[in-house]
Amino acid sequence: MNTIVWRWLKWGSLLVAAGSVAVAVFMVTTAGPGKPADDKSSGKPNTEVDSPVLVERKDGRVIWQLRASEATQQLDGQMHLIKPLLRLYTESGKEVLINGDQAWFSPVARDIRFQDHVTVAYETWTLTTRNLIYDSTHDQIKVPDPFEIHGKTITAKGKDMTLKRQSEEIEVNQGIWIEDTDPQWQGVTP
Repeated sequence: MNTIVWRWLKWGSLLVAAGSVAVAVFMVTTAGPGKPADDKSSGKPNTEVDSPVLVERKDGRVIWQLRASEATQQLDGQMHLIKPLLRLYTESGKEVLINGDQAWFSPVARDIRFQDHVTVAYETWTLTTRNLIYDSTHDQIKVPDPFEIHGKTITAKGKDMTLKRQSEEIEVNQGIWIEDTDPQWQGVTP
């Protein structure tokens, strides 16, 4: 009698286990979409903004305006910007346009770090580089990597450049090469 009980118990347990698996598969396949994971469990921020606009003012004047096609808040507090455009206004009212593929904006320091295919358009020349930083504390643009400048009559290459917003002074700290096809601005006559 012991063997018959064990045989029924074994087949009964197997039947209950198979039934449980079948019920679980049925419940998973018929269930709707799951609840989205919250920010803490996924480790990724869930804050996205389409077409954000940030403006910095000083003494009632606009210093800069930053736009992007989209922005994502990161866990470290910075905003990752896609296709950013920075309009930087000099003290004399001139506009410096800076754009790139992406940038990071620090809300605390108010600094903007551009990366990938960065272009700066300023009066009659255009600068291209890989990386650029607008340092809000010192109110200047820093170009730490190699850059190229192209204008109507001028071509220049260099590395480690600083452009001060207020005075519009440009300083290059490592090798600079300049070619000018119209040197009359220096007082040279042909």
